[in-house]
Amino acid sequence: MDVRGGSMTGFVIGILLGMGVGYWLVQWRKRIQSRKFLAVAEYWVYIPGEKLPIQDEIMKLLLQGNSPVGPAEGLLLSDIRLHIALVLRSKNPHVFRPDLFDDHLEPTAEQLQKMGESKAVVKIRYLSEERLRTDAHLQLLPYLAYAYCKLANGNAIFDVQAERIMTVPELQARLKEDKNARRPDFHLNIVWKRTINGGSVETRGLVKKGIPELVTAEVHSDERLLVSGLLDEASKSLWYADAVPTEVEIESFNDIFRLILGPAKDGRSEVRIMRVQVT
Repeated sequence: MDVRGGSMTGFVIGILLGMGVGYWLVQWRKRIQSRKFLAVAEYWVYIPGEKLPIQDEIMKLLLQGNSPVGPAEGLLLSDIRLHIALVLRSKNPHVFRPDLFDDHLEPTAEQLQKMGESKAVVKIRYLSEERLRTDAHLQLLPYLAYAYCKLANGNAIFDVQAERIMTVPELQARLKEDKNARRPDFHLNIVWKRTINGGSVETRGLVKKGIPELVTAEVHSDERLLVSGLLDEASKSLWYADAVPTEVEIESFNDIFRLILGPAKDGRSEVRIMRVQVT
């Protein structure tokens, strides 16, 4: 047997496979970056068991009582853009490692304990590459997450796009405060990304409506409060806008600021902030 020939064949096959995978990754990235529209909303529900509740039981819980979920939201349960999957800790331990979260995510001791007690995660995701006709998914997904918590004894919930970790009582309180789960405060978040000389302020959650996330250039730490407030107001303004504007004016601390939104790239829009001189 010619061992060298076999080794050479394996080497060539390895190169071809590597080239194939590399080509696929490049094409996949190009596809993601070239998307003209992308709306994504995703919730992870941490559960102590390893089985999904029966779908009929989920639907029954969604449609009963005082839940605002109606026919429009119910139709999404059979929409191919809605995906529900069970991820087991035994096969995907990295999903359950809180140290892999970004630095600005700081789970409480209770949240870490709840996540540590889970054996599986229910991933609930809605993804649309077509412009949305309604915001039904914004209402459905939080209630779906809560339904899985109720029927599968959920421990904790992670709002992936808003980058917000919640216990079940915390999610319940948010739903009680905003029963329709449509307001921007329910879905949006402002994060501070630390850098050597300060940090940048970024929005989280706008992508749920297909809007690019806003991100600033590096700012000094003592500007964090002001800039965070400006992006918070800007994100709420965009949430209700029919189209994404090129600039937004906001009044804060008795001053007027103009936020100029750069072109969207990879789902992000860089924001320049200017103070407007009033004469």
